[in-house]
Amino acid sequence: MTRKEFHFLRNAYAIRGALLPAARTHLRLYAVSVKATPPGDPGAQPDARGIVAANASARAKVLGWARRSIDLVPTSWLITGAGAVLLGATAIFGGLEAAAVDPTPRVDVGETFEGSDLEMTVVGVELSDDPDNVMAFPDEEKGERVLVVTVDVVNTFDKPRKSAALQQNSPVLDGIRIDGIDDRPETSRADDGLGYPTLQPDVPTRILLAWIVGPDDFHDGDEIRLTLPDSTHYVGQSIMRGDYWTDVVVGATLTTTIEEVAAP
Repeated sequence: MTRKEFHFLRNAYAIRGALLPAARTHLRLYAVSVKATPPGDPGAQPDARGIVAANASARAKVLGWARRSIDLVPTSWLITGAGAVLLGATAIFGGLEAAAVDPTPRVDVGETFEGSDLEMTVVGVELSDDPDNVMAFPDEEKGERVLVVTVDVVNTFDKPRKSAALQQNSPVLDGIRIDGIDDRPETSRADDGLGYPTLQPDVPTRILLAWIVGPDDFHDGDEIRLTLPDSTHYVGQSIMRGDYWTDVVVGATLTTTIEEVAAP
């Protein structure tokens, strides 16, 4: 190798050594510039787990406040408020429906009604000046008359019972009433006129119910309405002992006309 060639190669290596560090530095700077945030980027986004935790904490605070507020409200207010909401909703959807009530049964002459442990069958009604075998005594001078209802009755209870309770609200036969007459009837047995007879168990008996009426109160052919009693049987255990019937109600109604009825 000549001296000229030697100097040429030495200068070339020197130039290469000077250029390579600059090239490495340039490459590093380019790599860093690629990882940097580009211009116009909105910035780093918050952590998703932090957002969830913050939302959960806010909900817990709101629920805790709501529970504390409800605890401060009196229970009676809550019940009243709930009732108001229920009534309001009911009114929107047509209102409260009235509970179905069974009408009072209606029976006809000759039809048996069972009430107060009695089978009662109204046979007929008559208006008379002086009927036989009744416990009513009209005043002829005043023109009074006697209105008589004939009833066939059977005591279905297992013990004898009186046909009359002799009280205004009676559960037995003198509890049969006629619209327009406030007084209770007098009861007697049709075959012999015995007043207030005892009804034996399962023995059919014909009973006459008699009312004294004024001369112009009723006439033959008038339509009248009768009510028949029903009641509840109780057995006394302490102060009142034995069997008794109370809670008297109208068990059935009957509409008929006044006419002559011949009792056998």
